[in-house]
Amino acid sequence: MIQVRQLEQFWKILGKGIKPVATSVLLFLMGVAMADDPALERCLLEQLKTTPADVSVGEVLASCKGGKSKASSAVVERLFDEQLIENNPFVITAHKPNYVLPLTYNTRPNQAPYAGLPGELQNFEVKFQLSLKIQMASGVLGPRSLLFFAYTNQSYWQAYNKEFSSPFRETNHEPEMFIIFPQDWTFYGFHNRLIALGINHQSNGRPGSQSRSWNRIYVNFIFERSNTTLSFRPWYRIPEEEKNFPDDPSGDDNPDIVDYMGHGEFRVIHKRAQNTYSLMLRNNLRERNRGAIELGWSFPIGDRLKGYVQYFNGYGESLIDYDASVNRLGIGIALTDWL
Repeated sequence: MIQVRQLEQFWKILGKGIKPVATSVLLFLMGVAMADDPALERCLLEQLKTTPADVSVGEVLASCKGGKSKASSAVVERLFDEQLIENNPFVITAHKPNYVLPLTYNTRPNQAPYAGLPGELQNFEVKFQLSLKIQMASGVLGPRSLLFFAYTNQSYWQAYNKEFSSPFRETNHEPEMFIIFPQDWTFYGFHNRLIALGINHQSNGRPGSQSRSWNRIYVNFIFERSNTTLSFRPWYRIPEEEKNFPDDPSGDDNPDIVDYMGHGEFRVIHKRAQNTYSLMLRNNLRERNRGAIELGWSFPIGDRLKGYVQYFNGYGESLIDYDASVNRLGIGIALTDWL
């Protein structure tokens, strides 16, 4: 639960003069839909000057709203924590989960892209993900909007394959720029906390026949109810020109990728005690049906780290395998979680 002592840290980060944009962001992080309510804003700011440090923000909010407060929100709590460290040059903010799976087993490795090379792919390999973001600006499209740049790296390492010289089989690079708009409306009991609008590039940085890449524009709707968070992210692939010849570097590397990846994904995240459960679903919604499911479970293994188990089945786990069905189970450590 957010407490006033945390807000005091926030005041120090912002400095003596609190800008209107920062004030609006802070009020949203406390679970308030501003709706042009200057009286509520003045009350909150005055209360925060004199309230004891161990009093929760919810209690301060209830006082200013006549005893009516909103439920705690994992999404709001994460945004608050990110704002606290935003101006700290020694801290980098996580975007998607950061994890290392030292042991994964794929029942059907896709050998086709490596045909003709010495050796064969092994079922066991290491998978890891590094995902970071930085806030670039605020108030770009409206007083409460926040602009971010993010980068996600996902790698697959044949670490145990000595016959094949233990190569990094595939690495996907995913830079993106997105802007979030805090929301506070309800749909069938779920609160829409955020809407994000972004542009995304994903590629594996390889030449010739192993080159894979695509660009997307997406909208992400984040809903929340109690301990459950829903993400619905439809996207539109930006078209590319056809290749003039097979190794043409300027043409489309994978013109049929939407047939396998579809036009969006749906994710559910549920927190119970210190455990986090996640489900991701994709489907191309076509007669020749192709889709994917990813299940994740993180659990505490100490004060700092979490154990992490991940299962993936279907198409598009990596770009090199976008058109090959993968069935993988992995176990390892999560450095950061979804929420």
